[in-house]
Amino acid sequence: MDIVARLPQTNLQLLAQMRAMEYSVADMTAVARGYRVAMDLFSARFRACGKPFVCHLVGTAAVLVWLERPVAHVLCGLLHAAYAEGDFGSAPQGMTVRKRARLRAVIGEEAEALVADYTTSSRTAAALVARHAQFASLSDRERDVLVIQLANELDDFRDWAPHYAQNAEGRLQGVRVSARHQEEMARALGHPVLADALRDTYRAVLDAEIPAQLRSDQANGFTLVPASQRRRAPVLLRLFVGKVMRRLQRLRSPA
Repeated sequence: MDIVARLPQTNLQLLAQMRAMEYSVADMTAVARGYRVAMDLFSARFRACGKPFVCHLVGTAAVLVWLERPVAHVLCGLLHAAYAEGDFGSAPQGMTVRKRARLRAVIGEEAEALVADYTTSSRTAAALVARHAQFASLSDRERDVLVIQLANELDDFRDWAPHYAQNAEGRLQGVRVSARHQEEMARALGHPVLADALRDTYRAVLDAEIPAQLRSDQANGFTLVPASQRRRAPVLLRLFVGKVMRRLQRLRSPA
């Protein structure tokens, strides 16, 4: 069976993979803490294809475990989309000082700094092609982030996932433009198995045919709030409005 198809998509599979790869108990504990943060930030989030977002995060981390990357890189893979896609509650969109402090307190400075660098580094097909052209001048840090980006791409395209998104053709065109460049960079980064996996996955995706009726109506990640929570907000709003109206009536009533 294809190794990519066997890579973990759940937290328990990820921890089992780490045990098999002889990561330390401390490393696995750090990843378990990171996963709890991922559950919180992505509890109602899904990929455009309908895949639970947290499964993609675990899948990206699993690629990095497979490559035997340091635990800080695994943690970055597990939370790479935190600032771009995670739900921090009432905080502003994007990366903020407060969000960074919250994440840093759980996963540590090194892993959080990688998440920040990942967030500010473009991941479009054009950007990957440009990075290929500039590869010789990339710093060690930029190469570390690039490995995490390629791990993300591999998980993002497994199981023919792009075909199930509304903008499938645009996603596939990105592969046509950058697949060779990604494969060559993976080899240059010292990860030939990643290069082979990217090559084989992209070939399979481009050759695949999926009935159009199986595509979702989403082009990007989306939030699906549970029905109980959707009902709760209007109820609370009605209660609040009723309380305000009663108070206004008391104020207007003669003493």
